[in-house]
Amino acid sequence: MVQESINKLRVWIGEQGLDAFLVAQPQNRSYLSGWFNEDTEGSGLLLVGQQQQLLLTNPLYAEVAGREAVGWEVIVPESRQYAPEIAEQAKKYGWSKIGFEAQDISFSEYEKIRAAGDGVYTLQPFERSCIEEMRQIKQSYELDLLKKAIAITDETFAHICQWIQPGMTEKEIQWEILRKMVELGADGLAFETIVASGPHASMPHAHASERRVQLGELITIDMGARYHGYCADMTRTICLGEPAEERMREIYNAALHAMKTCEAGLHAGLSGVAGDALARQALEQAGLAQYYVHSTGHGVGLQIHEGPNLSQRAPEDVPLPAGSVVTVEPGVYIPGWSGVRVEDCVVVHENGVEVLTQSPTELVIPR
Repeated sequence: MVQESINKLRVWIGEQGLDAFLVAQPQNRSYLSGWFNEDTEGSGLLLVGQQQQLLLTNPLYAEVAGREAVGWEVIVPESRQYAPEIAEQAKKYGWSKIGFEAQDISFSEYEKIRAAGDGVYTLQPFERSCIEEMRQIKQSYELDLLKKAIAITDETFAHICQWIQPGMTEKEIQWEILRKMVELGADGLAFETIVASGPHASMPHAHASERRVQLGELITIDMGARYHGYCADMTRTICLGEPAEERMREIYNAALHAMKTCEAGLHAGLSGVAGDALARQALEQAGLAQYYVHSTGHGVGLQIHEGPNLSQRAPEDVPLPAGSVVTVEPGVYIPGWSGVRVEDCVVVHENGVEVLTQSPTELVIPR
């Protein structure tokens, strides 16, 4: 399956009039090579030609790259400098035009590669390549890994609902989530867990603090396990005991309704703008649109945020592809009061979606 993706990249390389393509983005490199390493400190580059699959790395990673990157020629330059090696390979294979990922190579590194290849090749920048598009449509093995990451996340949330008690700090809850995920087999966290209680929940990306959670207040928990490189993403808002005010339940129900409405209306072929509107319109009807300050969803996979997006800023002429996995996460954030977010991961199909997240959505956790 990986080789199929490389072959598609080679077709794209030919269509662009290139002889080879340089892959520097860590998750793109992992996707094509099978070597999962997110270290961006010079750990490696891929050079793909019509017949060649070259992985440039340094001695720190030579053994693991050689073991995991099946079918790739692993090259470890003695100088630990990639630019001269790229030039040598270009001379060897007669490459005169090499494309590269413009957003993932620093200007300094670009200058080194350009200078090393002076008179040998020219460089052509690409903001995006076909790799990102291929990554949007999950292959069966990727779905299996995503489902495992999501299952670990669901089981961790079930544990937290039993374990959490009033008086615990947000940081204590955050730590227990990490501990439980690793116990269940996760690589670690897909992202820094958000535990936002009471007034902190009005901040979508609040950082866990020493604040102690209380009975009757809203607690938003945004969490996800990483499993074999693949990310889960789930948010639940809970209340320990009955809500202190009826408004909490009303706003929670509005956010949950927006999520369910979006999930019911999503399907392949819909634009990301239209997908976002499904949730946004539900919150507008509830009179809460002004408190909805982010997009409805994003793709998940090797990265916690990747394409496609459910957003007002998504391209209107780009449809959601069948086989993509996206989040659906409407939220309401009222400064000085509190906030609510509810989030699932779903697989987009031609006639609807499959909801992967199985955690319950009841607001009240009895205490």
